[in-house]
Amino acid sequence: MVELVGKGSALVIATVGADGDPYAGRGWGADVIAPSRVRVIVDGRDSGTIENLAAKSAVAITATDVPTLRSLQFKGRSLGLQAGGPEDRLRADRYCEAFFNDVARTDGLAIRLLRRLVPEEYVVCEIDVTELYDQTPGPGAGRPFGTSASG
Repeated sequence: MVELVGKGSALVIATVGADGDPYAGRGWGADVIAPSRVRVIVDGRDSGTIENLAAKSAVAITATDVPTLRSLQFKGRSLGLQAGGPEDRLRADRYCEAFFNDVARTDGLAIRLLRRLVPEEYVVCEIDVTELYDQTPGPGAGRPFGTSASG
């Protein structure tokens, strides 16, 4: 899990608003900082994600390795937001480099086009992880992480 989350995996963040409506955003880097704690970097201008994470909402993050499609999803609750610092910008830069290279290698998309997606500012959220699932496409998708496809 640590390796998959910490590299340039595609990161999708799903949150729930106060009205119960779901909202999806993108992560720009993540690190497992304790067995049940993940720190994720988000776009500082993604108001829907920021609003829900600031409200300490339920959150699910799916991390997918672009070349292999190996995926995991962790669920839990936001512990609130922090301003992103210089170290978060460096972390996000390393994330983008790895993610964009994977996308360029597998899909043939020019990295210069992908760089247009990079946010101008970041905020950081820690997630208290309570559930972990293997979401790799195939017959075992959706099973709790660490269990076999047969049970």
